[in-house]
Amino acid sequence: MTVDERTQQPASPEATLWELHDITKVFPGVRANDGISMVLHAGQIHGLLGENGCGKSTLIKILSGVQQPDSGELRHRGRPVTMATPAAARAQGVATVYQEFSLIPHLTVAENISMGRHPRRRGGLLVDWKAVATGAGAILAELGLDIDPQTRVADLSVAEQQLVEIAKALSQQATLLILDEPTTALGQQEITLLHGLLRRLRSRGVAILYISHRLDEVVELVDSFTVLRQGKVASASGQTRLDVGEIVTAMIGQDVGEHYPKERNATDQVVLTARGLQTATRVRGVDLDLRRGEVLGLGGVIGSGRTEIARALFGADPLTGGEIAVDGRPLRLRGPQDAIRAGIALVPENRKYDGLFFNFAAGPNITMARLGAVRRGLLFDHGKERATAQRYITDLEVTPAAAAKTVNLISGGNQQKVLIARWLFTGSRIVILDEPTQGIDIGAKLAVYRLINELTRAGHAVVMISSDHNELLAMSDRIAIVKHGRVTAIRPADQVSHTDLVSAAEAPHQHPVPADNPLTVSTGESR
Repeated sequence: MTVDERTQQPASPEATLWELHDITKVFPGVRANDGISMVLHAGQIHGLLGENGCGKSTLIKILSGVQQPDSGELRHRGRPVTMATPAAARAQGVATVYQEFSLIPHLTVAENISMGRHPRRRGGLLVDWKAVATGAGAILAELGLDIDPQTRVADLSVAEQQLVEIAKALSQQATLLILDEPTTALGQQEITLLHGLLRRLRSRGVAILYISHRLDEVVELVDSFTVLRQGKVASASGQTRLDVGEIVTAMIGQDVGEHYPKERNATDQVVLTARGLQTATRVRGVDLDLRRGEVLGLGGVIGSGRTEIARALFGADPLTGGEIAVDGRPLRLRGPQDAIRAGIALVPENRKYDGLFFNFAAGPNITMARLGAVRRGLLFDHGKERATAQRYITDLEVTPAAAAKTVNLISGGNQQKVLIARWLFTGSRIVILDEPTQGIDIGAKLAVYRLINELTRAGHAVVMISSDHNELLAMSDRIAIVKHGRVTAIRPADQVSHTDLVSAAEAPHQHPVPADNPLTVSTGESR
Protein backbone atom coordinates (compact mmCIF):
# COMPACT_ATOMS: atom_id res chain seq x y z
CA MET A 1 0.00 0.00 0.00
CA THR A 2 1.64 3.17 -1.19
CA VAL A 3 1.31 6.06 1.22
CA ASP A 4 3.94 8.46 -0.01
CA GLU A 5 5.96 8.51 -3.22
CA ARG A 6 8.74 10.68 -1.80
CA THR A 7 12.38 9.73 -1.97
CA GLN A 8 14.44 10.35 1.13
CA GLN A 9 16.57 13.48 1.05
CA PRO A 10 19.40 13.26 3.62
CA ALA A 11 20.63 16.50 5.07
CA SER A 12 23.94 17.99 4.04
CA PRO A 13 27.13 16.49 5.52
CA GLU A 14 27.69 19.73 7.45
CA ALA A 15 24.61 18.89 9.54
CA THR A 16 25.99 15.52 10.66
CA LEU A 17 25.57 15.11 14.43
CA TRP A 18 26.15 11.42 15.11
CA GLU A 19 27.76 8.67 13.05
CA LEU A 20 27.70 4.95 13.79
CA HIS A 21 30.44 3.20 11.89
CA ASP A 22 30.55 -0.60 11.55
CA ILE A 23 28.94 -1.23 14.97
CA THR A 24 29.00 -4.89 16.03
CA LYS A 25 27.60 -6.37 19.23
CA VAL A 26 27.57 -10.10 19.99
CA PHE A 27 25.73 -11.91 22.78
CA PRO A 28 26.01 -15.65 23.48
CA GLY A 29 24.48 -17.38 20.49
CA VAL A 30 23.40 -14.22 18.66
CA ARG A 31 25.01 -11.40 16.68
CA ALA A 32 22.62 -8.61 17.60
CA ASN A 33 24.37 -5.89 15.55
CA ASP A 34 26.53 -6.91 12.62
CA GLY A 35 28.56 -4.09 11.08
CA ILE A 36 25.85 -1.41 11.28
CA SER A 37 26.60 2.06 9.95
CA MET A 38 24.18 4.99 10.17
CA VAL A 39 24.28 8.80 10.12
CA LEU A 40 22.01 11.07 12.18
CA HIS A 41 21.68 14.71 11.13
CA ALA A 42 20.76 17.70 13.26
CA GLY A 43 17.29 18.94 12.37
CA GLN A 44 16.14 15.58 10.99
CA ILE A 45 13.80 12.83 12.16
CA HIS A 46 15.39 9.51 11.27
CA GLY A 47 13.37 6.30 11.43
CA LEU A 48 14.95 3.07 12.67
CA LEU A 49 12.79 0.23 11.39
CA GLY A 50 12.75 -3.55 11.45
CA GLU A 51 11.04 -6.57 12.93
CA ASN A 52 11.40 -7.58 16.57
CA GLY A 53 14.83 -9.14 17.07
CA CYS A 54 16.45 -7.28 14.18
CA GLY A 55 18.85 -5.38 16.47
CA LYS A 56 17.08 -2.04 17.00
CA SER A 57 16.99 -2.25 20.79
CA THR A 58 20.66 -3.18 21.06
CA LEU A 59 21.63 -0.31 18.78
CA ILE A 60 19.76 2.33 20.77
CA LYS A 61 21.21 0.94 24.01
CA ILE A 62 24.68 1.46 22.53
CA LEU A 63 23.77 5.04 21.59
CA SER A 64 22.37 5.54 25.10
CA GLY A 65 25.47 4.25 26.89
CA VAL A 66 23.67 1.24 28.35
CA GLN A 67 25.84 -1.17 26.35
CA GLN A 68 29.15 -0.80 24.53
CA PRO A 69 29.88 -2.19 21.07
CA ASP A 70 32.35 -5.06 20.67
CA SER A 71 33.77 -3.28 17.62
CA GLY A 72 33.07 -0.22 15.52
CA GLU A 73 33.00 3.45 16.39
CA LEU A 74 30.62 6.18 17.53
CA ARG A 75 31.38 9.71 16.33
CA HIS A 76 29.84 12.88 17.73
CA ARG A 77 30.25 15.91 15.46
CA GLY A 78 33.00 14.01 13.66
CA ARG A 79 34.99 13.06 16.77
CA PRO A 80 35.19 9.47 18.11
CA VAL A 81 33.50 9.12 21.51
CA THR A 82 33.12 6.38 24.09
CA MET A 83 29.98 6.42 26.22
CA ALA A 84 30.61 3.97 29.04
CA THR A 85 27.46 4.84 30.98
CA PRO A 86 24.01 6.35 30.44
CA ALA A 87 25.22 9.41 32.36
CA ALA A 88 28.03 9.84 29.83
CA ALA A 89 25.50 9.64 26.98
CA ARG A 90 23.27 12.24 28.64
CA ALA A 91 26.31 14.50 29.02
CA GLN A 92 26.72 14.26 25.23
CA GLY A 93 23.09 15.37 24.76
CA VAL A 94 21.46 11.95 24.26
CA ALA A 95 18.03 11.42 25.82
CA THR A 96 16.17 8.12 25.40
CA VAL A 97 12.52 7.25 25.93
CA TYR A 98 12.27 3.47 26.09
CA GLN A 99 9.19 1.43 25.29
CA GLU A 100 9.10 0.23 28.91
CA PHE A 101 8.35 3.10 31.28
CA SER A 102 11.03 4.23 33.73
CA LEU A 103 8.67 6.32 35.87
CA ILE A 104 8.25 5.84 39.63
CA PRO A 105 4.48 5.36 40.16
CA HIS A 106 4.18 6.68 43.73
CA LEU A 107 5.99 9.96 42.93
CA THR A 108 4.39 13.00 41.29
CA VAL A 109 4.75 13.99 37.66
CA ALA A 110 7.02 16.88 38.64
CA GLU A 111 9.24 14.65 40.77
CA ASN A 112 9.60 12.15 37.94
CA ILE A 113 10.44 14.80 35.35
CA SER A 114 13.27 16.24 37.46
CA MET A 115 14.43 12.91 38.90
CA GLY A 116 18.18 13.01 39.54
CA ARG A 117 18.34 16.71 38.64
CA HIS A 118 16.27 18.34 41.39
CA PRO A 119 16.96 22.10 41.63
CA ARG A 120 18.38 23.04 45.03
CA ARG A 121 18.25 25.97 47.42
CA ARG A 122 20.09 27.06 50.57
CA GLY A 123 23.47 26.11 49.22
CA GLY A 124 22.29 22.79 47.82
CA LEU A 125 21.05 21.46 51.14
CA LEU A 126 17.35 21.44 50.26
CA VAL A 127 15.34 20.55 47.17
CA ASP A 128 13.58 23.58 45.69
CA TRP A 129 10.15 21.97 45.32
CA LYS A 130 8.61 25.14 43.93
CA ALA A 131 11.20 25.15 41.13
CA VAL A 132 10.55 21.43 40.55
CA ALA A 133 6.83 22.12 40.02
CA THR A 134 7.45 25.24 37.92
CA GLY A 135 9.92 23.46 35.64
CA ALA A 136 7.60 20.50 35.15
CA GLY A 137 4.69 22.82 34.42
CA ALA A 138 6.72 24.62 31.77
CA ILE A 139 7.69 21.45 29.87
CA LEU A 140 4.13 20.07 30.12
CA ALA A 141 2.81 23.37 28.74
CA GLU A 142 5.28 23.16 25.84
CA LEU A 143 3.91 19.71 25.08
CA GLY A 144 0.38 21.05 25.29
CA LEU A 145 -0.50 18.59 28.07
CA ASP A 146 -3.22 19.36 30.58
CA ILE A 147 -1.59 17.34 33.38
CA ASP A 148 -1.20 18.63 36.93
CA PRO A 149 2.51 18.38 37.87
CA GLN A 150 1.43 17.38 41.39
CA THR A 151 -0.52 14.33 40.18
CA ARG A 152 0.89 10.94 41.16
CA VAL A 153 2.07 9.00 38.11
CA ALA A 154 0.13 5.94 39.32
CA ASP A 155 -3.08 7.95 38.88
CA LEU A 156 -2.41 8.73 35.20
CA SER A 157 -3.62 6.75 32.21
CA VAL A 158 -1.09 4.71 30.19
CA ALA A 159 -1.17 7.36 27.45
CA GLU A 160 -0.50 10.16 29.93
CA GLN A 161 2.38 8.22 31.45
CA GLN A 162 3.94 7.85 28.00
CA LEU A 163 3.73 11.60 27.43
CA VAL A 164 5.28 12.25 30.85
CA GLU A 165 8.18 9.98 29.82
CA ILE A 166 8.72 12.15 26.76
CA ALA A 167 8.46 15.33 28.82
CA LYS A 168 11.09 13.93 31.17
CA ALA A 169 13.48 13.31 28.26
CA LEU A 170 12.86 16.72 26.70
CA SER A 171 13.54 18.45 30.02
CA GLN A 172 17.19 17.38 29.70
CA GLN A 173 17.75 19.81 26.79
CA ALA A 174 18.77 16.92 24.57
CA THR A 175 20.32 17.42 21.11
CA LEU A 176 19.57 13.77 20.21
CA LEU A 177 16.19 12.40 21.26
CA ILE A 178 15.67 8.63 20.87
CA LEU A 179 12.05 7.47 20.95
CA ASP A 180 11.39 3.72 21.16
CA GLU A 181 7.77 3.01 20.14
CA PRO A 182 6.52 6.34 21.53
CA THR A 183 2.95 6.03 20.21
CA THR A 184 2.22 2.46 21.30
CA ALA A 185 -0.19 3.58 24.03
CA LEU A 186 -1.41 6.78 22.35
CA GLY A 187 -4.57 7.60 20.47
CA GLN A 188 -4.73 9.69 17.31
CA GLN A 189 -5.09 13.00 19.13
CA GLU A 190 -2.07 12.31 21.31
CA ILE A 191 -0.08 11.10 18.28
CA THR A 192 -0.89 14.31 16.41
CA LEU A 193 0.18 16.32 19.45
CA LEU A 194 3.45 14.39 19.77
CA HIS A 195 4.29 14.63 16.08
CA GLY A 196 3.70 18.37 16.14
CA LEU A 197 6.13 18.67 19.02
CA LEU A 198 8.75 16.53 17.24
CA ARG A 199 8.51 18.73 14.13
CA ARG A 200 9.07 21.82 16.29
CA LEU A 201 12.10 20.19 17.90
CA ARG A 202 13.41 19.30 14.46
CA SER A 203 13.13 22.92 13.36
CA ARG A 204 15.30 23.88 16.35
CA GLY A 205 18.08 21.55 15.18
CA VAL A 206 17.41 18.54 17.43
CA ALA A 207 18.21 15.15 15.88
CA ILE A 208 15.48 12.58 16.51
CA LEU A 209 15.81 8.80 16.17
CA TYR A 210 12.31 7.39 15.87
CA ILE A 211 11.51 3.68 16.29
CA SER A 212 7.97 2.54 15.52
CA HIS A 213 6.05 -0.44 14.15
CA ARG A 214 3.30 1.91 12.89
CA LEU A 215 4.63 2.35 9.38
CA ASP A 216 1.78 4.57 8.18
CA GLU A 217 2.69 7.21 10.75
CA VAL A 218 6.41 6.73 10.07
CA VAL A 219 6.13 7.69 6.40
CA GLU A 220 4.23 10.83 7.36
CA LEU A 221 6.80 11.93 9.92
CA VAL A 222 10.39 10.92 9.18
CA ASP A 223 12.87 12.62 6.84
CA SER A 224 15.03 9.53 6.36
CA PHE A 225 15.23 6.00 7.68
CA THR A 226 17.33 2.88 8.08
CA VAL A 227 15.89 -0.65 7.93
CA LEU A 228 17.53 -3.46 9.91
CA ARG A 229 17.09 -7.17 9.24
CA GLN A 230 18.74 -9.94 11.26
CA GLY A 231 21.24 -7.55 12.82
CA LYS A 232 22.38 -5.96 9.57
CA VAL A 233 21.41 -2.89 7.56
CA ALA A 234 18.90 -4.09 4.98
CA SER A 235 18.30 -0.61 3.57
CA ALA A 236 20.46 2.41 4.33
CA SER A 237 19.20 5.98 4.24
CA GLY A 238 18.13 6.90 0.71
CA GLN A 239 18.05 3.35 -0.69
CA THR A 240 14.32 2.74 -0.25
CA ARG A 241 11.45 5.09 -1.00
CA LEU A 242 9.39 6.43 1.88
CA ASP A 243 6.60 4.00 1.05
CA VAL A 244 4.89 1.46 3.33
CA GLY A 245 4.97 -1.41 0.84
CA GLU A 246 8.64 -0.98 -0.02
CA ILE A 247 9.58 -0.59 3.67
CA VAL A 248 7.77 -3.83 4.55
CA THR A 249 9.58 -5.64 1.73
CA ALA A 250 12.94 -4.35 3.02
CA MET A 251 12.07 -5.37 6.59
CA ILE A 252 10.89 -8.89 5.82
CA GLY A 253 13.01 -9.62 2.77
CA GLN A 254 10.08 -10.46 0.52
CA ASP A 255 7.01 -8.86 -0.99
CA VAL A 256 4.16 -9.60 1.43
CA GLY A 257 1.47 -8.19 -0.84
CA GLU A 258 -1.40 -6.46 0.93
CA HIS A 259 -0.48 -4.68 4.18
CA TYR A 260 -3.96 -5.37 5.58
CA PRO A 261 -5.10 -8.78 4.21
CA LYS A 262 -8.79 -8.40 5.10
CA GLU A 263 -11.32 -11.16 4.34
CA ARG A 264 -15.06 -10.49 4.23
CA ASN A 265 -16.77 -13.30 6.16
CA ALA A 266 -19.61 -11.43 7.89
CA THR A 267 -23.11 -12.92 7.82
CA ASP A 268 -26.50 -11.53 8.85
CA GLN A 269 -26.80 -13.91 11.83
CA VAL A 270 -26.67 -11.95 15.12
CA VAL A 271 -24.70 -13.81 17.79
CA LEU A 272 -24.58 -11.13 20.50
CA THR A 273 -26.97 -8.34 21.37
CA ALA A 274 -26.35 -5.63 23.96
CA ARG A 275 -29.04 -3.20 24.99
CA GLY A 276 -28.71 -0.28 27.41
CA LEU A 277 -25.43 -1.44 28.95
CA GLN A 278 -24.27 0.63 31.90
CA THR A 279 -21.39 0.23 34.35
CA ALA A 280 -19.81 2.28 37.09
CA THR A 281 -16.82 2.70 34.76
CA ARG A 282 -18.48 5.17 32.36
CA VAL A 283 -20.39 2.83 30.02
CA ARG A 284 -23.62 4.71 29.45
CA GLY A 285 -26.51 3.03 27.65
CA VAL A 286 -24.60 1.08 24.97
CA ASP A 287 -26.60 -0.69 22.25
CA LEU A 288 -24.93 -2.91 19.66
CA ASP A 289 -25.33 -6.13 17.69
CA LEU A 290 -22.50 -8.46 16.68
CA ARG A 291 -22.82 -10.80 13.72
CA ARG A 292 -21.35 -14.18 12.95
CA GLY A 293 -18.11 -13.94 10.97
CA GLU A 294 -17.72 -10.16 11.26
CA VAL A 295 -15.16 -7.84 12.75
CA LEU A 296 -16.89 -5.01 14.61
CA GLY A 297 -14.42 -2.21 15.32
CA LEU A 298 -14.82 0.13 18.28
CA GLY A 299 -13.51 3.52 17.20
CA GLY A 300 -12.97 6.72 19.13
CA VAL A 301 -10.39 8.69 21.03
CA ILE A 302 -8.52 7.33 24.06
CA GLY A 303 -10.79 7.68 27.07
CA SER A 304 -13.96 7.48 24.98
CA GLY A 305 -14.99 4.24 26.69
CA ARG A 306 -13.91 1.60 24.15
CA THR A 307 -12.02 -0.57 26.66
CA GLU A 308 -14.76 -0.10 29.25
CA ILE A 309 -17.34 -1.45 26.77
CA ALA A 310 -15.11 -4.47 26.12
CA ARG A 311 -14.75 -5.12 29.86
CA ALA A 312 -18.53 -4.79 30.31
CA LEU A 313 -19.20 -7.38 27.59
CA PHE A 314 -16.74 -9.75 29.28
CA GLY A 315 -18.13 -9.22 32.77
CA ALA A 316 -14.85 -7.77 34.06
CA ASP A 317 -16.73 -4.61 35.09
CA PRO A 318 -20.14 -5.39 36.68
CA LEU A 319 -23.22 -4.19 34.83
CA THR A 320 -25.35 -1.63 36.64
CA GLY A 321 -27.96 -1.65 33.90
CA GLY A 322 -28.89 -3.18 30.56
CA GLU A 323 -28.83 -6.73 29.24
CA ILE A 324 -26.81 -9.01 26.96
CA ALA A 325 -28.09 -11.91 24.89
CA VAL A 326 -25.99 -14.58 23.16
CA ASP A 327 -27.65 -16.43 20.28
CA GLY A 328 -30.94 -14.85 21.34
CA ARG A 329 -30.75 -16.19 24.91
CA PRO A 330 -30.39 -13.72 27.80
CA LEU A 331 -27.02 -13.95 29.55
CA ARG A 332 -26.86 -13.54 33.31
CA LEU A 333 -23.45 -11.87 33.45
CA ARG A 334 -22.12 -11.85 37.00
CA GLY A 335 -18.42 -11.98 36.04
CA PRO A 336 -15.88 -13.26 33.52
CA GLN A 337 -16.70 -16.91 34.29
CA ASP A 338 -20.24 -16.40 33.00
CA ALA A 339 -18.86 -14.76 29.85
CA ILE A 340 -16.37 -17.59 29.30
CA ARG A 341 -19.12 -20.21 29.68
CA ALA A 342 -21.19 -18.28 27.12
CA GLY A 343 -18.27 -18.35 24.65
CA ILE A 344 -17.03 -14.77 25.10
CA ALA A 345 -13.27 -14.10 25.30
CA LEU A 346 -11.24 -10.96 26.01
CA VAL A 347 -7.65 -10.42 24.89
CA PRO A 348 -6.82 -7.34 26.99
CA GLU A 349 -4.90 -4.24 25.99
CA ASN A 350 -2.10 -4.89 28.45
CA ARG A 351 -1.13 -8.51 27.85
CA LYS A 352 1.77 -8.25 30.30
CA TYR A 353 -0.30 -7.34 33.36
CA ASP A 354 -3.84 -8.45 32.54
CA GLY A 355 -3.39 -11.43 30.25
CA LEU A 356 -0.29 -13.59 30.53
CA PHE A 357 1.42 -15.46 33.34
CA PHE A 358 5.00 -14.52 32.53
CA ASN A 359 6.58 -17.19 34.73
CA PHE A 360 4.86 -19.98 32.75
CA ALA A 361 5.51 -21.36 29.28
CA ALA A 362 2.84 -21.47 26.55
CA GLY A 363 1.15 -24.64 27.83
CA PRO A 364 -0.08 -23.36 31.20
CA ASN A 365 -0.98 -20.00 29.66
CA ILE A 366 -3.15 -21.68 27.02
CA THR A 367 -4.95 -24.12 29.33
CA MET A 368 -5.41 -21.74 32.28
CA ALA A 369 -9.02 -20.79 31.45
CA ARG A 370 -10.15 -24.42 30.98
CA LEU A 371 -8.17 -26.59 33.37
CA GLY A 372 -10.93 -29.19 33.51
CA ALA A 373 -10.12 -30.21 29.94
CA VAL A 374 -6.56 -31.24 30.85
CA ARG A 375 -7.40 -33.36 33.89
CA ARG A 376 -7.50 -37.13 34.20
CA GLY A 377 -10.00 -37.67 36.92
CA LEU A 378 -8.80 -35.63 39.88
CA LEU A 379 -5.24 -35.45 38.58
CA PHE A 380 -3.74 -32.85 36.25
CA ASP A 381 -2.54 -34.41 32.98
CA HIS A 382 0.73 -32.66 32.04
CA GLY A 383 1.08 -34.78 28.91
CA LYS A 384 -2.31 -33.65 27.66
CA GLU A 385 -1.39 -30.05 28.41
CA ARG A 386 1.84 -30.37 26.41
CA ALA A 387 -0.03 -31.96 23.49
CA THR A 388 -2.66 -29.21 23.58
CA ALA A 389 -0.01 -26.48 23.63
CA GLN A 390 1.88 -28.10 20.75
CA ARG A 391 -1.28 -28.25 18.65
CA TYR A 392 -1.92 -24.52 19.03
CA ILE A 393 1.76 -23.64 18.63
CA THR A 394 1.67 -25.46 15.28
CA ASP A 395 -1.73 -24.21 14.13
CA LEU A 396 -1.08 -20.55 15.02
CA GLU A 397 2.58 -20.62 13.97
CA VAL A 398 3.84 -19.65 17.42
CA THR A 399 7.59 -19.92 17.84
CA PRO A 400 8.44 -23.53 18.85
CA ALA A 401 10.51 -22.11 21.73
CA ALA A 402 7.23 -21.16 23.48
CA ALA A 403 6.72 -24.82 24.44
CA ALA A 404 9.69 -24.69 26.82
CA LYS A 405 10.47 -21.01 27.41
CA THR A 406 8.50 -18.79 29.77
CA VAL A 407 6.42 -16.36 27.73
CA ASN A 408 8.39 -13.32 28.89
CA LEU A 409 11.22 -14.63 26.69
CA ILE A 410 9.23 -14.76 23.43
CA SER A 411 8.29 -11.83 21.18
CA GLY A 412 5.20 -9.67 21.58
CA GLY A 413 3.57 -11.17 18.50
CA ASN A 414 4.04 -14.69 19.82
CA GLN A 415 2.70 -13.61 23.22
CA GLN A 416 -0.43 -12.28 21.52
CA LYS A 417 -0.96 -15.56 19.68
CA VAL A 418 -0.57 -17.52 22.93
CA LEU A 419 -3.33 -15.39 24.46
CA ILE A 420 -5.62 -15.98 21.48
CA ALA A 421 -4.84 -19.71 21.66
CA ARG A 422 -6.11 -19.70 25.28
CA TRP A 423 -9.53 -18.53 24.18
CA LEU A 424 -9.70 -20.82 21.17
CA PHE A 425 -9.05 -23.68 23.59
CA THR A 426 -12.05 -22.61 25.69
CA GLY A 427 -14.25 -22.79 22.58
CA SER A 428 -14.95 -19.06 22.52
CA ARG A 429 -17.04 -17.93 19.55
CA ILE A 430 -16.98 -14.22 20.40
CA VAL A 431 -13.46 -12.81 20.68
CA ILE A 432 -12.83 -9.27 21.93
CA LEU A 433 -9.38 -7.97 20.90
CA ASP A 434 -8.27 -4.80 22.71
CA GLU A 435 -5.28 -3.28 20.83
CA PRO A 436 -4.27 -6.68 19.35
CA THR A 437 -1.19 -5.40 17.48
CA GLN A 438 0.08 -2.89 20.04
CA GLY A 439 3.87 -2.97 20.27
CA ILE A 440 4.47 -5.80 17.80
CA ASP A 441 6.34 -5.73 14.49
CA ILE A 442 4.95 -5.85 10.97
CA GLY A 443 5.52 -9.60 10.56
CA ALA A 444 3.67 -10.32 13.80
CA LYS A 445 0.90 -7.88 12.81
CA LEU A 446 0.35 -9.73 9.55
CA ALA A 447 0.16 -12.98 11.53
CA VAL A 448 -2.52 -11.46 13.81
CA TYR A 449 -4.47 -10.17 10.78
CA ARG A 450 -4.37 -13.64 9.21
CA LEU A 451 -5.52 -15.12 12.51
CA ILE A 452 -8.46 -12.69 12.61
CA ASN A 453 -9.38 -13.86 9.10
CA GLU A 454 -9.19 -17.48 10.25
CA LEU A 455 -11.45 -16.73 13.20
CA THR A 456 -14.13 -15.05 11.09
CA ARG A 457 -13.83 -17.70 8.36
CA ALA A 458 -14.61 -20.33 11.00
CA GLY A 459 -17.70 -18.38 12.08
CA HIS A 460 -16.27 -16.61 15.13
CA ALA A 461 -17.28 -12.99 15.70
CA VAL A 462 -14.62 -10.43 16.61
CA VAL A 463 -14.85 -7.10 18.43
CA MET A 464 -11.67 -5.13 17.78
CA ILE A 465 -10.38 -2.01 19.51
CA SER A 466 -7.44 -0.25 17.88
CA SER A 467 -5.91 3.20 18.18
CA ASP A 468 -4.26 2.58 14.80
CA HIS A 469 -6.93 4.10 12.59
CA ASN A 470 -5.57 2.60 9.36
CA GLU A 471 -5.73 -0.83 10.94
CA LEU A 472 -9.23 -0.30 12.33
CA LEU A 473 -10.61 0.96 9.02
CA ALA A 474 -8.95 -1.79 6.99
CA MET A 475 -9.70 -4.82 9.20
CA SER A 476 -13.27 -4.02 10.35
CA ASP A 477 -16.52 -4.84 8.58
CA ARG A 478 -18.42 -2.26 10.60
CA ILE A 479 -17.25 0.38 13.05
CA ALA A 480 -19.07 1.55 16.16
CA ILE A 481 -18.12 5.13 16.99
CA VAL A 482 -17.76 5.59 20.75
CA LYS A 483 -18.11 8.86 22.61
CA HIS A 484 -18.14 9.28 26.40
CA GLY A 485 -19.11 5.66 27.00
CA ARG A 486 -21.86 5.60 24.36
CA VAL A 487 -22.04 4.09 20.89
CA THR A 488 -23.27 7.02 18.83
CA ALA A 489 -23.47 5.22 15.47
CA ILE A 490 -22.47 2.01 13.71
CA ARG A 491 -21.51 2.22 10.04
CA PRO A 492 -19.87 0.02 7.41
CA ALA A 493 -16.12 0.52 7.64
CA ASP A 494 -15.92 1.90 4.10
CA GLN A 495 -18.25 4.71 5.17
CA VAL A 496 -16.00 5.81 8.06
CA SER A 497 -13.00 8.11 7.66
CA HIS A 498 -10.03 9.04 9.83
CA THR A 499 -11.80 12.32 10.55
CA ASP A 500 -14.89 10.44 11.75
CA LEU A 501 -12.85 8.47 14.27
CA VAL A 502 -11.62 11.67 15.91
CA SER A 503 -14.00 14.54 15.16
CA ALA A 504 -17.15 12.41 14.94
CA ALA A 505 -16.37 11.08 18.37
CA GLU A 506 -16.14 14.64 19.65
CA ALA A 507 -19.01 16.13 17.65
CA PRO A 508 -21.24 13.39 16.19
CA HIS A 509 -23.82 15.88 14.97
CA GLN A 510 -21.36 16.99 12.31
CA HIS A 511 -21.50 13.55 10.68
CA PRO A 512 -25.15 12.48 10.70
CA VAL A 513 -26.12 8.98 9.57
CA PRO A 514 -29.13 8.80 7.23
CA ALA A 515 -32.29 7.86 9.06
CA ASP A 516 -32.93 4.97 6.65
CA ASN A 517 -29.50 3.42 7.27
CA PRO A 518 -30.28 0.03 8.88
CA LEU A 519 -26.88 0.00 10.54
CA THR A 520 -27.57 3.13 12.59
CA VAL A 521 -27.82 2.47 16.31
CA SER A 522 -29.97 4.81 18.35
CA THR A 523 -28.69 5.51 21.83
CA GLY A 524 -31.24 8.07 22.84
CA GLU A 525 -28.52 10.73 22.75
CA SER A 526 -29.44 14.05 21.17
CA ARG A 527 -28.06 14.33 17.64
